Amino acid sequence: MKEIIVGIDFSRSSIQALQYALKMAETCGCKLKLVYVSKERDKESYFIRDEKGIETNILDSFKKLIQETQEPVKERISYKILHGKIWDEITNQAKYTDAEMIISGAHGMSGFEELWVGNNAMKIVAHSEKPVLCVKKNFKLKDPIIEKIVIPIDDTQGTLLKIPFTLQIARNFKAQINVLSVYNIKHKNNQAIVNENTLQAMTIIADSGLRYINEKKTSDNTAKTTIEYALKRHADLISIITENESAHSIFMGSMPQQIINQSPVPVLSFRSNVRFKTNKLSKRVAQE
Repeated sequence: MKEIIVGIDFSRSSIQALQYALKMAETCGCKLKLVYVSKERDKESYFIRDEKGIETNILDSFKKLIQETQEPVKERISYKILHGKIWDEITNQAKYTDAEMIISGAHGMSGFEELWVGNNAMKIVAHSEKPVLCVKKNFKLKDPIIEKIVIPIDDTQGTLLKIPFTLQIARNFKAQINVLSVYNIKHKNNQAIVNENTLQAMTIIADSGLRYINEKKTSDNTAKTTIEYALKRHADLISIITENESAHSIFMGSMPQQIINQSPVPVLSFRSNVRFKTNKLSKRVAQE
């Protein structure tokens, strides 16, 4: 992994996302680019009010964040100040650079309820052509940050597309893969598709040499079942596909949005209609 984009607005949520990204960069050896986006009308100003209403200089705040970071990660951090729509600038920054992932805090300074992911975070998920990892501000960081990853497998066409990149992360952390086959009670005729998708997923994961298990659940609420399973297994990451959702909506009420909103565990999401950088594994998935 070459570089990770981290959205920063100096809220507690974005600082938590940064702390998560620092641990990932330490393990993966990648660069971090911290991106702050100011509104167009504020583009002449380099000041911002923090969550306590205290005005602070953005440049000084970036320098302080980097100064407080331990070596050797400190040398791999850069920052950038952009102007425009937050979700648009951050997703474009990832799209047109070598960045392979975006890490975003789930809540900004706008005061959303704890349960609900902020509007900008959800729009980043909906629009990004790179994987997006959302971190809740109350998520407890540990070392290593990732030991178990849950990959839910269902009957959707793109469910396997999340596997190659997820395995890259798992390999860096020597993490165990927990494959959860989810059979929807309302779609009993699709059990064969879930079985076929699971077989392909297990074949790819087995070839990776990583530790893995497979469990099966029948449910009428895939989001709830996935989250409960992740908590039961003490998982550190859930990897999902935002199945063909409109990039111009925030897929309110959909299964992916429910998982991102309700999961206390960080969620790594991929848009199924986007082809990510290919390697041997992802080429294989695309062909199958």
